Amino acid sequence: MLIAKGQGASPGKATGPLALTADDALALAARGTPPIFVRNEMEAADVPAIRASAGVVIARGGITADGAVAARALGKPCIVGCATLVVRAGEIRVAKTAYASGTSITIDGATGEIHAT
Repeated sequence: MLIAKGQGASPGKATGPLALTADDALALAARGTPPIFVRNEMEAADVPAIRASAGVVIARGGITADGAVAARALGKPCIVGCATLVVRAGEIRVAKTAYASGTSITIDGATGEIHAT
């Protein structure tokens, strides 16, 4: 089910559990489940989590945002500029629907689509 759409910033498809902090992304990857790392904005300190993740979603920003550039350099699918996506502690929210950390999603870094799986 399509839950949100942004701008594709790095092509490829990836599926994994939502990780909303760098620590959560690294922990999931260490257990053998690379996540989809979702943040409002990426920071330089997030690069290890981007590297460990299956894909990246950055709610704000464009294709030249630091996180998008890092994702492309690391060959990770990435979506940016998801205006309808609100990242809060422990969940993402799209309109009135919340998706908790750990929920499985699929992203398409070419089309910018985010699907609940």
